[in-house]
Amino acid sequence: MAKKFSKFLMFTALAGAAAAGAYYYLQNKNSSYSDDMDDDDDYDDFSDDLDDDTEGKDSTRNYVALNLEQAEEAAKEAAETAADAAKEAAETAGEAAADAAQTAKEAAKDIAETTESKIEEFFDDDDDASDSV
Repeated sequence: MAKKFSKFLMFTALAGAAAAGAYYYLQNKNSSYSDDMDDDDDYDDFSDDLDDDTEGKDSTRNYVALNLEQAEEAAKEAAETAADAAKEAAETAGEAAADAAQTAKEAAKDIAETTESKIEEFFDDDDDASDSV
């Protein structure tokens, strides 16, 4: 019974979707999207503004002379500064890594000692329990 009801429900959903699609198509088949775009006045025409702005400014335009030697020197100085900073950062990172490794080594040693003592206590408890049985 449940299978038949679910099939009926699926069929009615498909039929409703097909009917809605057909209705939408028939309502909108005569309207054209290109007509809607022609009526919109949202797009401004800036070509007239460009003609007015460029007529008087062409004669007063100034250019900046480029000095390539100064640019090369500035680039070299920046590269040297970056190299020095990278070298210092690498040294600092190496020292920090060595400190972290030493700390981790000490922590591992402490954990190993603690674990060893706990294991000894566990087995000592087992020996005591088996002796009393």
